[in-house]
Amino acid sequence: MRIKEIIKALSDKGEVSLDIWKPISARKSSDGTLDILYRNRVVGSEKDPVFLWAYVNIVEDDVRVLEKITFKKEHVKWITNSITRFEKA
Repeated sequence: MRIKEIIKALSDKGEVSLDIWKPISARKSSDGTLDILYRNRVVGSEKDPVFLWAYVNIVEDDVRVLEKITFKKEHVKWITNSITRFEKA
């Protein structure tokens, strides 16, 4: 399946609504999974966007969400700083 088909299938299944979430990036892995990053069209702003990361499993023509996380840019900074401090400890 192509990435656009996968994104459409997720929307058709009701997993990620394309009315609310705009796909902005996707990355396929060799193990049959796909990471998709969406930006919220309704909540947030250009300066303070809200994101959704979806971790998707693809088996033949079946698409299933394994994990979804909603976050803001400030959360990424917090996670990055926490990991950096953890590595120094």
